[in-house]
Amino acid sequence: MSNKDTAVAEAANTAVSTNVSQPHFDAEDIDIPRINLVQKMSQIDAPTGAIVLDKTHVLAEAETPIDVTIVAAQKGWRENIPFDEEDVPRIAWSKEQSDAIEMDSDYDMIEFAEITLLVKQPEDNDDDEAYPFPIGDSNYAMGKINVSKNAYRSTFKRLATFAAFNKSVPLNSRTWSLTSEVLSKGKYTWHNPSLNITKNGTDDAVSEFLNNFGA
Repeated sequence: MSNKDTAVAEAANTAVSTNVSQPHFDAEDIDIPRINLVQKMSQIDAPTGAIVLDKTHVLAEAETPIDVTIVAAQKGWRENIPFDEEDVPRIAWSKEQSDAIEMDSDYDMIEFAEITLLVKQPEDNDDDEAYPFPIGDSNYAMGKINVSKNAYRSTFKRLATFAAFNKSVPLNSRTWSLTSEVLSKGKYTWHNPSLNITKNGTDDAVSEFLNNFGA
Protein backbone atom coordinates (compact mmCIF):
# COMPACT_ATOMS: atom_id res chain seq x y z
CA MET A 1 0.00 0.00 0.00
CA SER A 2 1.34 3.44 -0.95
CA ASN A 3 1.78 6.29 1.51
CA LYS A 4 -1.18 8.02 -0.16
CA ASP A 5 -3.43 4.97 0.31
CA THR A 6 -2.31 4.66 3.93
CA ALA A 7 -3.20 8.28 4.61
CA VAL A 8 -6.69 7.80 3.07
CA ALA A 9 -7.26 4.67 5.19
CA GLU A 10 -6.17 6.44 8.38
CA ALA A 11 -8.50 9.33 7.58
CA ALA A 12 -11.40 6.93 7.07
CA ASN A 13 -10.65 5.14 10.36
CA THR A 14 -10.55 8.49 12.16
CA ALA A 15 -13.96 9.42 10.74
CA VAL A 16 -15.48 6.14 11.93
CA SER A 17 -14.08 6.46 15.47
CA THR A 18 -15.47 10.00 15.69
CA ASN A 19 -18.96 8.80 14.79
CA VAL A 20 -18.81 6.08 17.44
CA SER A 21 -18.55 8.77 20.12
CA GLN A 22 -22.14 9.77 19.29
CA PRO A 23 -24.02 6.45 19.03
CA HIS A 24 -27.68 6.21 18.08
CA PHE A 25 -29.98 4.94 20.83
CA ASP A 26 -33.50 3.62 20.23
CA ALA A 27 -36.39 3.83 22.70
CA GLU A 28 -36.01 0.13 23.55
CA ASP A 29 -32.41 0.79 24.69
CA ILE A 30 -33.60 2.98 27.56
CA ASP A 31 -33.62 1.19 30.93
CA ILE A 32 -36.10 2.73 33.37
CA PRO A 33 -36.05 1.13 36.85
CA ARG A 34 -39.16 -0.21 38.52
CA ILE A 35 -41.12 1.46 41.29
CA ASN A 36 -42.56 -0.94 43.87
CA LEU A 37 -44.65 -0.66 46.99
CA VAL A 38 -43.21 -2.85 49.73
CA GLN A 39 -45.72 -5.42 50.98
CA LYS A 40 -45.39 -7.63 54.08
CA MET A 41 -44.15 -10.53 51.96
CA SER A 42 -41.91 -8.46 49.67
CA GLN A 43 -38.25 -9.42 49.49
CA ILE A 44 -37.13 -5.81 49.56
CA ASP A 45 -35.03 -4.38 52.37
CA ALA A 46 -37.27 -1.40 53.14
CA PRO A 47 -40.15 -0.55 55.51
CA THR A 48 -43.54 -2.06 54.69
CA GLY A 49 -45.57 0.32 52.57
CA ALA A 50 -42.57 2.31 51.34
CA ILE A 51 -42.38 3.46 47.72
CA VAL A 52 -39.09 2.03 46.46
CA LEU A 53 -37.11 2.60 43.26
CA ASP A 54 -35.16 -0.30 41.76
CA LYS A 55 -35.75 -2.34 44.96
CA THR A 56 -33.08 -0.19 46.61
CA HIS A 57 -33.96 3.48 47.04
CA VAL A 58 -36.81 4.58 49.32
CA LEU A 59 -38.65 7.46 47.66
CA ALA A 60 -41.29 7.79 50.38
CA GLU A 61 -42.58 6.01 53.46
CA ALA A 62 -46.11 4.59 53.68
CA GLU A 63 -48.87 7.22 53.80
CA THR A 64 -46.36 9.95 52.86
CA PRO A 65 -47.34 11.67 49.59
CA ILE A 66 -44.69 12.69 47.05
CA ASP A 67 -45.13 14.94 44.04
CA VAL A 68 -44.56 13.25 40.68
CA THR A 69 -44.82 14.22 37.04
CA ILE A 70 -46.37 11.87 34.49
CA VAL A 71 -43.88 10.95 31.77
CA ALA A 72 -45.91 8.24 30.02
CA ALA A 73 -48.83 5.91 30.64
CA GLN A 74 -49.69 2.83 28.59
CA LYS A 75 -52.65 0.50 29.00
CA GLY A 76 -52.44 -3.23 28.42
CA TRP A 77 -54.15 -6.53 29.19
CA ARG A 78 -52.76 -9.74 30.68
CA GLU A 79 -53.94 -13.14 31.81
CA ASN A 80 -55.19 -13.11 35.40
CA ILE A 81 -53.02 -15.97 36.65
CA PRO A 82 -52.91 -16.50 40.45
CA PHE A 83 -49.59 -15.69 42.11
CA ASP A 84 -49.16 -19.26 43.37
CA GLU A 85 -49.15 -20.69 39.83
CA GLU A 86 -45.98 -20.92 37.76
CA ASP A 87 -47.50 -19.94 34.41
CA VAL A 88 -46.27 -16.64 32.97
CA PRO A 89 -49.20 -14.43 31.91
CA ARG A 90 -49.44 -13.47 28.25
CA ILE A 91 -49.65 -9.73 27.61
CA ALA A 92 -51.54 -7.73 24.98
CA TRP A 93 -51.15 -4.07 24.10
CA SER A 94 -54.40 -3.80 22.12
CA LYS A 95 -57.99 -4.96 22.71
CA GLU A 96 -57.83 -7.10 19.58
CA GLN A 97 -54.75 -8.93 20.87
CA SER A 98 -56.40 -9.31 24.28
CA ASP A 99 -59.53 -10.88 22.78
CA ALA A 100 -57.40 -13.29 20.74
CA ILE A 101 -55.47 -14.44 23.84
CA GLU A 102 -58.66 -14.80 25.89
CA MET A 103 -60.20 -17.13 23.29
CA ASP A 104 -57.20 -19.45 23.74
CA SER A 105 -56.73 -19.04 27.50
CA ASP A 106 -57.92 -20.75 30.67
CA TYR A 107 -57.84 -17.38 32.44
CA ASP A 108 -59.70 -14.09 32.19
CA MET A 109 -57.88 -11.05 30.81
CA ILE A 110 -57.50 -8.08 33.13
CA GLU A 111 -56.48 -4.49 32.47
CA PHE A 112 -53.15 -3.17 33.70
CA ALA A 113 -50.97 -0.15 32.98
CA GLU A 114 -47.33 0.89 32.90
CA ILE A 115 -46.93 4.44 34.25
CA THR A 116 -43.58 6.21 34.04
CA LEU A 117 -43.02 8.90 36.68
CA LEU A 118 -40.51 11.66 37.34
CA VAL A 119 -39.80 12.32 41.03
CA LYS A 120 -38.00 15.39 42.39
CA GLN A 121 -35.25 14.83 44.96
CA PRO A 122 -36.34 16.21 48.36
CA GLU A 123 -34.07 18.84 49.90
CA ASP A 124 -33.32 16.61 52.91
CA ASN A 125 -32.49 13.56 50.76
CA ASP A 126 -28.81 12.85 50.01
CA ASP A 127 -29.32 9.65 47.99
CA ASP A 128 -27.95 11.18 44.80
CA GLU A 129 -27.72 7.78 43.09
CA ALA A 130 -31.51 7.54 43.09
CA TYR A 131 -31.91 10.93 41.38
CA PRO A 132 -29.55 10.89 38.37
CA PHE A 133 -31.33 13.42 36.17
CA PRO A 134 -30.31 17.08 36.70
CA ILE A 135 -33.22 19.21 35.52
CA GLY A 136 -33.15 22.94 36.18
CA ASP A 137 -31.93 23.50 39.74
CA SER A 138 -32.95 20.05 41.03
CA ASN A 139 -32.24 16.36 40.53
CA TYR A 140 -34.92 13.85 39.59
CA ALA A 141 -35.53 10.12 39.61
CA MET A 142 -37.43 8.31 36.88
CA GLY A 143 -39.25 5.06 37.46
CA LYS A 144 -41.99 2.86 36.02
CA ILE A 145 -44.82 1.40 38.09
CA ASN A 146 -46.99 -1.52 36.97
CA VAL A 147 -50.57 -1.35 38.22
CA SER A 148 -53.62 -3.60 38.00
CA LYS A 149 -56.94 -4.19 39.79
CA ASN A 150 -57.30 -1.69 42.70
CA ALA A 151 -54.01 -0.03 41.82
CA TYR A 152 -55.17 0.40 38.20
CA ARG A 153 -58.36 2.14 39.34
CA SER A 154 -56.59 4.46 41.78
CA THR A 155 -53.88 5.49 39.30
CA PHE A 156 -54.40 4.95 35.56
CA LYS A 157 -58.18 5.45 35.62
CA ARG A 158 -57.71 8.73 37.47
CA LEU A 159 -55.26 9.86 34.80
CA ALA A 160 -57.69 8.80 32.07
CA THR A 161 -60.63 10.53 33.76
CA PHE A 162 -58.70 13.79 34.17
CA ALA A 163 -57.55 13.65 30.54
CA ALA A 164 -61.09 13.00 29.28
CA PHE A 165 -62.53 16.06 31.01
CA ASN A 166 -59.50 18.34 30.53
CA LYS A 167 -58.53 17.74 26.91
CA SER A 168 -56.58 21.00 26.66
CA VAL A 169 -54.49 20.28 29.78
CA PRO A 170 -51.60 17.81 29.26
CA LEU A 171 -51.17 15.31 32.11
CA ASN A 172 -47.54 16.37 32.54
CA SER A 173 -48.39 20.07 32.85
CA ARG A 174 -49.48 19.52 36.47
CA THR A 175 -47.84 17.60 39.28
CA TRP A 176 -49.61 14.63 40.83
CA SER A 177 -49.44 13.31 44.37
CA LEU A 178 -48.41 9.65 44.71
CA THR A 179 -49.22 7.95 48.01
CA SER A 180 -48.88 4.41 49.34
CA GLU A 181 -52.23 3.82 51.03
CA VAL A 182 -53.41 0.90 53.17
CA LEU A 183 -56.31 -1.16 51.81
CA SER A 184 -58.10 -4.01 53.54
CA LYS A 185 -60.44 -6.72 52.28
CA GLY A 186 -61.52 -9.37 54.74
CA LYS A 187 -58.42 -10.71 56.46
CA TYR A 188 -56.05 -9.25 53.86
CA THR A 189 -54.28 -5.91 54.14
CA TRP A 190 -51.92 -4.42 51.56
CA HIS A 191 -50.49 -1.13 50.37
CA ASN A 192 -51.94 0.41 47.22
CA PRO A 193 -50.61 3.28 45.08
CA SER A 194 -52.87 6.29 44.66
CA LEU A 195 -52.48 9.25 42.27
CA ASN A 196 -54.23 12.57 42.86
CA ILE A 197 -53.97 15.79 40.87
CA THR A 198 -52.47 18.83 42.61
CA LYS A 199 -52.86 22.54 41.90
CA ASN A 200 -49.14 22.91 41.17
CA GLY A 201 -47.89 23.38 37.63
CA THR A 202 -44.83 21.60 36.25
CA ASP A 203 -41.55 23.54 36.28
CA ASP A 204 -40.54 24.96 32.89
CA ALA A 205 -37.28 23.00 33.01
CA VAL A 206 -39.20 19.75 33.58
CA SER A 207 -41.55 20.53 30.69
CA GLU A 208 -38.56 21.11 28.39
CA PHE A 209 -36.94 17.88 29.58
CA LEU A 210 -40.13 15.89 28.87
CA ASN A 211 -40.49 17.44 25.43
CA ASN A 212 -36.93 16.39 24.57
CA PHE A 213 -37.43 12.97 26.19
CA GLY A 214 -40.41 12.24 23.96
CA ALA A 215 -38.73 13.54 20.81
